[in-house]
Amino acid sequence: MKIVLVTGGAGFIGSNLIGELLNQKYRVICVDNFDSNYDPKFKEKHISPFLRSRNFVLYRADTRDLNLLRTVFEKEKPTFVAHLAAKVDTREEVTHPYDYISVNIDGTLNILELSRDFSVKKIVLASSGSVYGNNPNIPWKEEDNTDFPLSAYGATKKIAEMLSYTYHHNFGINTICLRYFNVYGENNRPNMLPYKWASAFLNRKEVELSGEGTRKRDFTYVKDVVDATILALTSSLKYEILNVANSQPVSLKDLLVVFEKVTGIKPNVYSRPSHQASVNEMYADSSKTQKLLDWKPKISIEEGISRLIAWFRQNRLE
Repeated sequence: MKIVLVTGGAGFIGSNLIGELLNQKYRVICVDNFDSNYDPKFKEKHISPFLRSRNFVLYRADTRDLNLLRTVFEKEKPTFVAHLAAKVDTREEVTHPYDYISVNIDGTLNILELSRDFSVKKIVLASSGSVYGNNPNIPWKEEDNTDFPLSAYGATKKIAEMLSYTYHHNFGINTICLRYFNVYGENNRPNMLPYKWASAFLNRKEVELSGEGTRKRDFTYVKDVVDATILALTSSLKYEILNVANSQPVSLKDLLVVFEKVTGIKPNVYSRPSHQASVNEMYADSSKTQKLLDWKPKISIEEGISRLIAWFRQNRLE
């Protein structure tokens, strides 16, 4: 049985990934420190269905703890690693960067070192569209300049990609860096816009709109991201950077219309100034990913928001 170690496995994308890996009969090792970036009780709920599976093991560990992480590798001997653990709030890290630097860089370095020591077959690193900053040449392609991220989060992801390449070059560690774009869906983090809007709509509260609502985001449904991640883990690729995106950017104003259609609710909307670290438009060219992984996004924004609303009604509605 192939063994996949998933860091950040109790989080949003990680828990969705683990569910699919278990469905596909992998043995899954989850490493998560259940930090307080958002309420840990949500993460506990994410993984609770997995605890009954004999193919699932949970380690409450921080990727920055090299010694503890080494014991996990020694005991479990993973075939693959999906490194998703990270601190991700691009607004918070502008004023509190130290934890982001520590978790996203030191944690990645530990994963690379241990993957070298224990002959891991493949690493998939969760990177981000934030590495592109406000590059005006859209849609963004993997070979575009990524030297000017607007946030320390984006900078840490760029550094993680670079570290991954050096370990591939020097030690032959096969690593695929997936630049995820605006992922949304079941188990969404509470600090993400689709979750906030789902909560506001269904609880009949005001909806917060950034700026004039003209900023565009490349919203990508989590199941599509999970599919790309598993394809990358099992591919024959040695080192690649790949965009994982729906490649159909949606303005916030248009997203409001989708929420109104799906919920049948027309809320009160108020605007706030856009944050300095916000990107004007996120729009990725995912053709390289589609070609190399034989992957394509399947879920439209309307269907994805419908699924998010259904999940929210069942799991989060007060």
